Order: sequence, then C-alpha cells, then structure tokens
Amino acid sequence: MDIRDPTLPQYPIRVVVRRTGLNASVLRAWERRYGAVDPGRSDGGQRLYSEEDIRKLRLLSEVVEAGHSIGQIATLPIEELRRLSQKELDKGGTVTTGNGTASRPSFAPGGGPGAFLQACLSAVHEMDTRSLEAYLSRAAMALNPAELVDDLVVPLLNRIGLLWEIGEVGPASEHVATAVLRRFLDSLLGALGRTAGGPVMIVGTPAGHRHEYGALLAAVVGAAEGWDVVLLGADLPASEIAEATRRKGGLIVALSAIHPIEDPGLPEELERLREELPSDVAILIGGPAAGFHAATMNLPGVTYLPDLQALREHARQGLGVGLP
Repeated sequence: MDIRDPTLPQYPIRVVVRRTGLNASVLRAWERRYGAVDPGRSDGGQRLYSEEDIRKLRLLSEVVEAGHSIGQIATLPIEELRRLSQKELDKGGTVTTGNGTASRPSFAPGGGPGAFLQACLSAVHEMDTRSLEAYLSRAAMALNPAELVDDLVVPLLNRIGLLWEIGEVGPASEHVATAVLRRFLDSLLGALGRTAGGPVMIVGTPAGHRHEYGALLAAVVGAAEGWDVVLLGADLPASEIAEATRRKGGLIVALSAIHPIEDPGLPEELERLREELPSDVAILIGGPAAGFHAATMNLPGVTYLPDLQALREHARQGLGVGLP
C-alpha cells in the first residue's frame, strides 16, 4: 500500500491511537527508534498513517503482548508478524481487548472475514458463547474496522436473523448470540474511545424506532474514523436529538431507522429535526425504514445512506482525509 496515493485513506495519529490501543508516546518511540512504520506527512507536517500502517501496529502490539521484544520484530513484514501472531494463538494464549482478556479458542480461523463468519456461525449453532466471544475478539485484532463491521458483524447479524426465521436456531440461541454481539460492539466502541476536542457525531434512532443495532454499528464506524461519538440510544423525539446536538456541538447527526419499516411519522420527525438544527449540521439516516421513504422523502439537508460505507465516506469527508 502506498500511503502517498491520494485515493487511499490516511489517518492522523489520534485515530491510530484509538484503533491500535497504543498511546502516542509508545507509537512515536516504535516509529523513531525502531522504524516500525514510516508515515507520510500532510502539507502542514502532520503525520498521516495508512491502513497498512495501522494493521502492522496492531499486529506488533499483539505480538509484543505475547512476550516478543519490539526491537527484534519492529521491521518484520506484516506476513511474518501474522505468522508469529498465529503461532501464539495456536499455543492457546489470550488476546487483550478493551475490557480485559478473553480466552482464545483452540481453533484459529484464518483467511479473512469469511473464515471468522463461518466459525462464529458454528458457535451460534452450538450455543457456544465462549467460542463466539473469542472468535469476535480475535477478529477485532486481525481485521481492520471496515472489514470487521461490514464483512463480519453485519453478515453475522443478518444470518442469525435468517436462521431464526427458518427455524434452524431457536429463540434461546438467537437471544444468546445477539446478546454476545451487543456486548462485543459495546466493548469495541469503548476500546475505540472518544477523541476529546475532536469533531462530534451524534448517533441514535428517531422516535418509534427501538432497534439499536444500526445505531451501535454507526457509532463504531464514526469512532473508527476519528469522530467523538455521542451515542444517545433509541426511540428519541426530534426535540431531544436536537437539544443533545446543540449541547455537544455536533456536526453530524447519524440516525438508524429499522422497524417499523413503513413508519408514516418518520418524514415528519426528520423535518422537525432539520428545522431545529443549524443548516451546517449534517443529518444522515440509514436503515430499512429510511430506505422505504427515500424515494418519496424530499428533505433538503437530510441525506439517506444506503450502507455503512456511505457513512464512512461522509465521516472521512468531514475530517478532510482521502477516500478509498
């Protein structure tokens, strides 16, 4: 990956700190003293890191955690670091997450999001919460945030719902699995942390919409892109969302509207919210209910997002970094 390519995303150090769990002092020491990564620079001299830099730093952190010396591994290529990480995994070690440590399973999925998805689905079928938690924790270390959310968590949630609908898993299995996923996303959001003084994104669901998964996923996407995310929760009237946005100085309001799909009150809620907020505050909305109204809902200053990648692009544009 060439970090000088303007078509590829590049991230300031505060985003890297949040995504790797390394503090800025350690990151700079690994860079200057050991040559772990070689970030680019903005026109103003600010360090800019690529996805490959972040991936390597996460692997270095994991392998150092397992007992290796940073001086001996800092300049190793990513594939070699992956092999070291896999070796530690096979030995039955632990992986550190935002909320502590989780035991790793004896089976170590490899090959990207698809392998993790199959492993997680197997754990769901067996109602094996320990393995499901461990696979998700391992995936959080192995995948970048976009892969983790778009290619693992979202398909997993969809597949669990489908399996429940066709009777392949019972209500108990479905409830246990979604509870594990909720805890994982909460933990992931906590691990990403908040950027004090950074641009603020307000996330929630409009009045009448109680399904929170879309909002929680949106919060994770925003935090991974360097925004200071304020997650309001579900089923909030426009007046409350507007008040929170004004108090926190939000620049983006990202909403998820899932069910009821044919909610007749959704356009009116969005119109009321638009009226209560300054014109320079972007209102973004996604989810099936938003999609249902998208063709007929003509509200200036309200943007329908068909997927999380669209939210990711808006977040990056707001920070002024490159898009993929």
